[in-house]
Amino acid sequence: MSIELTAAQARAVAELAEREGSVTLHQIAETPTTHTADVYATPRGTAHGYRITVNGELTPIGETLPATG
Repeated sequence: MSIELTAAQARAVAELAEREGSVTLHQIAETPTTHTADVYATPRGTAHGYRITVNGELTPIGETLPATG
């Protein structure tokens, strides 16, 4: 599976990884409350995640599945 990122999302991922360490990226199917272009990131070893919008806005989303590996 591939995940497409805008330049703004790539910058946000880089900033998050710099702050939190490595991160796992997720993209989910579109629903009434999500957009297919949004990317979700979970810092490795944690269960708190972030939503990254197309324009690079980083929003904490609370507990998600833990990132491992």
